[in-house]
Amino acid sequence: MCLGRVCSGRLICYKAHSPRLFMATGLVIHISSGEDRHTEILTDDHVRIGTSDACDLHLRASSLPKSSGNVVVIELDRIGGQYRVADFDSSLPFTKNGEPLEVGAEINDGDEIRLDETKLALSFFPLSSLPAVIPSSRETHVAPFIEAAAIESAATARRDDAKVFLREFTRELVREINPSTKMVTLAIAIALVGGVLYIGFAMFKEVQRSRRIIDDQRAQLGLMKDQVSKTNEQLSDLGRSNKEIRDSLSLAVKLRSDYGKGVCLIAGSYYFVEAGTGRPLRYQETQTNESGAVVQSGSEAQLTPEGRGAIAEYEFVGTGFYVGSGFVVTNRHIVQPWLADDRAQSLSTSVKGQPRLKKLAAYFPEYTQPIALKFKATANREDLAVCVLDLMPMPDTIPVLPMETDPDAVAVGKTVVMMGYPSGPDRLLALLDDAESRGIQQRYTSMDALLGYLAQTRHIQPLTTQGNITDLDIRKISYDARTAEGGSGAPLFGPSGRVIGVNFAVFTENQASNFAVPIRYGLALLERTGWKPPPPKETKELEAGNQQASFPSAAAK
Repeated sequence: MCLGRVCSGRLICYKAHSPRLFMATGLVIHISSGEDRHTEILTDDHVRIGTSDACDLHLRASSLPKSSGNVVVIELDRIGGQYRVADFDSSLPFTKNGEPLEVGAEINDGDEIRLDETKLALSFFPLSSLPAVIPSSRETHVAPFIEAAAIESAATARRDDAKVFLREFTRELVREINPSTKMVTLAIAIALVGGVLYIGFAMFKEVQRSRRIIDDQRAQLGLMKDQVSKTNEQLSDLGRSNKEIRDSLSLAVKLRSDYGKGVCLIAGSYYFVEAGTGRPLRYQETQTNESGAVVQSGSEAQLTPEGRGAIAEYEFVGTGFYVGSGFVVTNRHIVQPWLADDRAQSLSTSVKGQPRLKKLAAYFPEYTQPIALKFKATANREDLAVCVLDLMPMPDTIPVLPMETDPDAVAVGKTVVMMGYPSGPDRLLALLDDAESRGIQQRYTSMDALLGYLAQTRHIQPLTTQGNITDLDIRKISYDARTAEGGSGAPLFGPSGRVIGVNFAVFTENQASNFAVPIRYGLALLERTGWKPPPPKETKELEAGNQQASFPSAAAK
């Protein structure tokens, strides 16, 4: 058969080419084993199928009988563009399209190899593609009659008749049109062109105006965004300021609730012994005349180690706070009260007595029994001391007071809270009814008995006052939170809710000048005595209760 077309006056014919040849370039294998089904595509000349790791198509061990092990069960080779079975495990009853599998069997499209024992089925679909070179032959032939017709068409002039007719028709049509019609047509054309140009120019100007408006609006939006951002910042600052004010107002209440039970009232007594002999100094015996009137009474200056008079004993009170591991922080002049007692100073010079601490105890709120305190150490320069509670384990009701380690947490003007026992038991009695207070004082004449009763009735509660830091020194914090004698050793809390200082003095002429030792000196003293920071379970979650208000405090005696 010949197929032809006219090209440049010649007829070109093509003979029918030979049939196309196909070759298998790969295999599509669909694996079915029970409910497990998947498909693999392989293009290797040699394909190994089995459970071994070296196989091209890896089967699960459950797809073959248990006795097969880790083996290659079927091998395929591509020979002459056709896949054939090169080898297989003859111990397994493989079938191909229902017939026993044989070596050399061809793999054609749709063939299925099965292993009925394990319900394993392999379906094969060879991939075919045209060869890179397709043999064909083409011969060109020109039919004689087609060639003659093409020559004749090229020699005649009739091919231009249509062009001439169309040109002459147009000329005659133009001549027949009225000039006024031409003018109207021209005017309409000009108007149309002008209108199009006008509309285009107007649209161009409108687009420019719209762009200017959009640019102006964008600029205004930018300004508005800046204003909104500044307003948000101002609102944020205002919110922070309000929060600081709220926190500062509520800080004392929160600290009292969280750590008030960890602030203790310290009470004790001391006496003097004669230097060299160690005999306690006593009051001289009271002398009376014949009528029974006292003619001489004992005084500090008349103390003597002789006689049967009462031993001269001096009581004192102060404040301390619990820092974990059984340690309590207070002032040096609390555990060595004779250092701040004018009577003791005059006595030491007149009678040559040496002071001795007789007893020292801590009374915690909500704890009904006093806890004995053992003196541990004092600072060399600062008015600080460390004692250890003679009670193990510590009750869970006594919280550990956290101590501030950030030096930036203390600044002039910040809010502080002082928590202690100024005026000792006198303030506690003043909180009761007058009748009840007088009755208690009449029943309990000694300080030990009085404090024991107040502890039993849970009337021992620290005084909490709030103020601000008024001045700072490297070894001293001045603050204006109110305190009084008995508040020495009290903790001074900072804005973070942690202790920033230990109260040690009050300027009696000015209530705005109370003083505290920075807590960093207390931490150094604690570390020298073997104190270790308490584990997290022994401290409360401070971050949730941190306060943003700033407050300085100074504990006063």
